[in-house]
Amino acid sequence: MNETVVLKNLHIKDGKNTLVSNTSLTIEKGDIYGLVGESGSGKTLTAKAIINLLPEGLKFTADEINVAGKNILKASQNEVTMYIGKNAGYIPQNTVFFLHPMIKIKNQIADGYVHHMKRSKAEGLKISLQLLDMVGFENPESILNFYPWQLSGGMRQRVNIAMALMNNPAFIIADEPTTALDSTVQKQVMELFKKINGDTGISILLISHDLSLIKHYCLKIGVMYAGQIVESGYSKDIFENPKHPYTQLLIKMMPTMNIKKNEPIPEIKGFVPEKGRDSQGCLFKERCPFAMDVCGISVKEHNDSGHYYRCNLY
Repeated sequence: MNETVVLKNLHIKDGKNTLVSNTSLTIEKGDIYGLVGESGSGKTLTAKAIINLLPEGLKFTADEINVAGKNILKASQNEVTMYIGKNAGYIPQNTVFFLHPMIKIKNQIADGYVHHMKRSKAEGLKISLQLLDMVGFENPESILNFYPWQLSGGMRQRVNIAMALMNNPAFIIADEPTTALDSTVQKQVMELFKKINGDTGISILLISHDLSLIKHYCLKIGVMYAGQIVESGYSKDIFENPKHPYTQLLIKMMPTMNIKKNEPIPEIKGFVPEKGRDSQGCLFKERCPFAMDVCGISVKEHNDSGHYYRCNLY
């Protein structure tokens, strides 16, 4: 099996409201897969469904959620918890709230390893030192004795990356990993992900609203809008020949040095809809410059040699 993650036909609901619908994606072994879209598009919810971390009150259905060779839909809750803990890592976008401010790093970083791998704290701390060194700390022994509030945002993110790697997972999710970091630290963190991926072969799901970052680091991407993946495929194909109007507009909004003085910055007017996401029509219709009457009724799906898109224009 060459796939690390297979997600088929995911639907997530909050009571009567649909949040994510008809969403599928496949992440091959060793790939960095980018999931991009505006805030509120359902990227984080999709990722959390894969690793069984959806917030309470949300319900989901799917035809398949396969992580590292195991369909977690066919396992008990306890089996899923233990299996995901061993085989998947999660790196959050908010480093401030993910690490407990009043507990030393050494008492946070090894806990998951002790719990899931059933090994000693001493062994966990030994691996912690190795991983802290791997993610770029020159003084890992000192870092273990720090509290999170003593670390910068970039340092906390490196600790989170080390924590995600503790159980030698097959797959990690990096959820907006460069949010609130300055541009220099952003590049350092992303180059670290690239190195980890190259050295270990760990598959990475990279969630971001930054299309430039996705383009540079991801082999394949999924473009998400209002709880649906509207276009997906190889990054090169999508950036050279974007099919969906939403993707086209996102690419036009990417920063460029070629913008002329007093030229308005491209924008997508309107907002991502929160309701009506179970519609059979195109959810981008109200913001689309090419919308047709049929778009409110149905959407045609296409798959051209792995380049998937949902649009009636073609």
